Amino acid sequence: MIWLLRWLVWAFFRVLLALRYRVRFAGKEAVFERPGPYLILPNHPAYCDPPNVIVRLFPSFKARPMALETNFQNPILGFIAWLINAIKVPDTDRNSADARDRAHAAVQSVIDALKGGQNVILWPSGRLMRDGSEKLGGARTVADVLAAVPNVTVVAVRTRGLWGSMFSWARGTKPSLNGGLIRGIGILLANLVVFAPRRKVTVTMEAFPADKRPEPVREKINPWLEAWYNADARRESPTYVPYHFLFGPRSVEFPPPPVAAASFDVTKVKAETKAAVNHMIEAKLKRPLGADENAAETTFMELGLDSLDTMDVALQVEQQYGFSSDIVPTMLGQLWALADGLLTTAPPRPTPPAWFAQQTGSLEPAILGDTIPAAFVHRATVSSKDVAAADDLAGVVTYEKMLVGAWAMAGRFKEIDAPNVGLMLPASVACDLGLFGLHLAGKLPVVLNWTTGPGNLAHAAKLMNLTHVVTSKAFIDRVQVQVAGVKYIFLEDVKASLGKFYLLRRLLAVRWFPNATAKKLLADLNPDKHAPGVVLFTSGSEKAPKAVPLTHENILSNLRGVIDVEQLTRNDSVLGFLPMFHSFGMTVTGLLPLLAGGKVVHHPDPTDAAALVRKAAGYKPTLVGGTPTFMGYIFDRAKPGDLDSMRLMVVGAERCPDAVFEKAKVLAKNAVLIEGYGITECSPIIAAHWPGKLKRGTLGNPFPGIEVCALDLETDEVLPPGKMGMLHVSGPNVFPGYMGHEGPPPFREMNGKTWYITGDLGTLDADGQVVFSGRLKRFLKAGGEMISLPALEEPFSKLYPPTDAGPCVAVEGVETDGGRKIVLFTTEELGLREANAILQKEGHRGVMRLDDVKKVAAIPVLGTGKTDYKVLRAQIQ
Repeated sequence: MIWLLRWLVWAFFRVLLALRYRVRFAGKEAVFERPGPYLILPNHPAYCDPPNVIVRLFPSFKARPMALETNFQNPILGFIAWLINAIKVPDTDRNSADARDRAHAAVQSVIDALKGGQNVILWPSGRLMRDGSEKLGGARTVADVLAAVPNVTVVAVRTRGLWGSMFSWARGTKPSLNGGLIRGIGILLANLVVFAPRRKVTVTMEAFPADKRPEPVREKINPWLEAWYNADARRESPTYVPYHFLFGPRSVEFPPPPVAAASFDVTKVKAETKAAVNHMIEAKLKRPLGADENAAETTFMELGLDSLDTMDVALQVEQQYGFSSDIVPTMLGQLWALADGLLTTAPPRPTPPAWFAQQTGSLEPAILGDTIPAAFVHRATVSSKDVAAADDLAGVVTYEKMLVGAWAMAGRFKEIDAPNVGLMLPASVACDLGLFGLHLAGKLPVVLNWTTGPGNLAHAAKLMNLTHVVTSKAFIDRVQVQVAGVKYIFLEDVKASLGKFYLLRRLLAVRWFPNATAKKLLADLNPDKHAPGVVLFTSGSEKAPKAVPLTHENILSNLRGVIDVEQLTRNDSVLGFLPMFHSFGMTVTGLLPLLAGGKVVHHPDPTDAAALVRKAAGYKPTLVGGTPTFMGYIFDRAKPGDLDSMRLMVVGAERCPDAVFEKAKVLAKNAVLIEGYGITECSPIIAAHWPGKLKRGTLGNPFPGIEVCALDLETDEVLPPGKMGMLHVSGPNVFPGYMGHEGPPPFREMNGKTWYITGDLGTLDADGQVVFSGRLKRFLKAGGEMISLPALEEPFSKLYPPTDAGPCVAVEGVETDGGRKIVLFTTEELGLREANAILQKEGHRGVMRLDDVKKVAAIPVLGTGKTDYKVLRAQIQ
C-alpha cells in the first residue's frame, strides 16, 4: 500500500515540477554499468535541486535521501519525508550537543542503509552554494561513509541552471524555503498553471567504483569532489527565468556574493586566550596551525574542519570559558572572541508593545504575604492584568498568566513523591514558573548551581535527598550537565501534558473568582514564615558545598529592606540575568519585582553582554543588579543612549573597580551606581548605599533591622569604628543554619542575639558604613562566583601526590583590577591546555579554570610541611 502511495505522490510531483523545470540528464545510463548499492552525491545550488533530483531518480534508484529536518517541520513536508523514508539530519548552525549527537546518528543510518543494500542520496557540502561554486571544505560525512562502506559505487551528480532561482543564495541573502514554496504556488496560479516559463536544468551523472576514486579521507575525497562539481565552470553564472509568461521583468542584475563581516573586535582578545583556543583547534586538526592560518579571518572550512568538528570545539570553548553563543563560529577569530565573551549573538526579539503598559492600582510596592507563595498569589490576584515578566521565548507575561501557569505546573509537581525538588534553569520566565509551581505544590525548591560540576551536584542531590530535578531539555542540551541519582522533569514535557481545558479551568477561576482561588491555593500550604522557603548552596570553598536554607522571613524581610532603602516604585522594571542559584539572582532580580508588583525582563546568559545591552536599550529597564564583572561586560558593549533608562545599578559579590564607576558616569548618566555587601547565608543583602549616602570605598549602611559588628580575631571583643576584625551579622535575614552539616555552627551568641560569623574581614567607619578588607578563607570571586582554590588543586594533588621532596603541585590566585589570576605551580611538565583538560574531566567549567601554569623547582612549604601559599601569592603579584 505504501508503495502505491509513493508512486502516486511521485507522479504528482513529477508533473508539478515539470510545470516550472525542464530537466535534461546526461550520463544516467552509464551509471548502471557499475554495481550497486549507489551513494548518490549531488551538488547543492538551491533548495529546488533536491526535489528535482529525488523525483527524477526515484524510478531508477528508489534512493533514501538525507534531508535537513528543519525543512520538513510543517505537516505536508513532514509527511513527504516520512513517505520517502528520508534520513533526517539536524541543523548544525547552532551549538547543540544534542544536534551533534543526532547528526552522528544520521550518518550511521546512512551507513546502515548502504550496508543493507539500499541506495542513498547525500549532499556532501551539507549547505547551499554561496557564490556559484561548490565547496566542501572540511565536510567529513562522505569520507566517514565511504570508509565504513568501501564497496559502494559513488554517483556524482552536477546540477546546472538552478543557480539564480529564488531558492538560491544568488540574490545575496539566504533564501526562504517556506516563503519560496508559497510564492511558487502563486506564480503557477498567475500563469494559469500551464503557461509558467520553465527553467532549463542540466543534470550530469558519473559513476565511480572504489578503484576510480581517492581513498576515503576528507583531505583527499573532498578536493576530488569539488574538482568534479566545478569542472565545467569555476563559478556558475546565475540564470534568471521570468516569473510570468507575459508580465514582469525579463532579466535581473544579480549582486556580487556577500562578504561576511566580523561582529567582534579581535584586538580585544587576550593573547593567552588565542593561544589556548589554537591548541584546541590543533588537537582537533591533529597538526599545528600554519603561520598563514593563524588569522582571525581564517575559516574552519579552510582549515579542513566541518560543521560537527566546529561544533565540538565551540562547545569545548563554552564549557571551559563559561561564555556562549547561539551561532556556531565559522572563523578562527570568532572562536577567540567566544572564549573572551566578545562574540555577538543573534539580537533579541523586538520589544513587545505590551511591555510598556503602566502598572495599575497603587504604585507603592509591597510584599503582600508572610511566605513566598502567599506573597505571589496575593500579588497575582491584586495585579492580575499588569505585566509581571518577559523573555525572548515566553514574550510578555501578566501576573494572571504567571499564576495560571504556576498553578498548572503545581498540579504535576504534586505527583512527585518527595518533599524536596531540585530546580536547575537559567534566568527566565520558565524558571519563575518552576519556582512558584514548586511552592504551590508544597515542595521545597532546591536550586542547583550547574557550574560547580557533576561531583558537587551529586553531593547536593544526596545531601537534600533529591529524586527529581525540574529543568528544560533545551537547557540540558546546551550545558550537558547530569545530576547523578535523580530524574529530570522537563518543562517541555510538563507543558505538553497540560490540556487546553485543564488550563482554561484555572484561567477562569483566577479571572472570575480571584479571592476564592487564592484561598484554595494557599489552604494546604505551610503558613510558617520561619520554615525554609528555598535552599541554595555555597560555592564549596572547603570542597563540598553547604546547603543554605533561607526561610520565607529571611528572604521577604530582605526584599522589604530593598524597597524601603532604595525607594522603589511599581513602575520600576528590572533587567534580570543572574541565575537563581545566585542568591542575588534569586531574591533581588528574581523574586523582588514579581512579589512587589514590578516587572522583570530576563536574559538567560549573564555573559552575553551584547544581547544584554540590546535588551536594555529595547525594554528600557530602570534597575539592574549584578557583579562588577558582569556590569563591566555590559559597559564594554554599550554605546551612549543604550542605558539611559537606568536609574539604579547595584553591584556586589566582589570589589567594584574604579574603571566600572567611570564607565557608568559616561554610559549610564541617569543612573546611580552603588555597591553593596551580601552573603548567601544572609538572604543575601547585609548593607548597601542608601540614597544620599553614597561613599566610595565603603559598601554602605546595614539595612533596617540588620546589625553588623567587627570582632577582634584573637580576643573576640567588639571593635570600635575603624578597627578591622571579623564581621558578624545579626537580623531577620540571617539563615537558621546549614542542612546536613556536621561541622561547628557558624554562629555566635552575643548580647542576647545570634550572630552569623561571615568569615570576612572588615570595619565599620564613623558613619556606620561597612568597609570590606578581604576574605579569610582560600577562595576568590570572579563574575560573582566563588572559586575554591583547594577544589582546583585537588585533581592535580591526586595525579601528582607529594613525594619525599615535598608537594608537587599547588594552586594559588589573586584578584586584581584587571580580573582574577589563578596559577598552577608544579614541579612536573604540564601545559596550560593539558591542565585545564584535567579540570574539565573532573567536571570543572566556566570560572573554574586556570589562567596560567608555572613550573618551579620546588613548592615552598612552611615549617609544618604545608604549602606556603603566601610565597606563591607574592610570586603572582
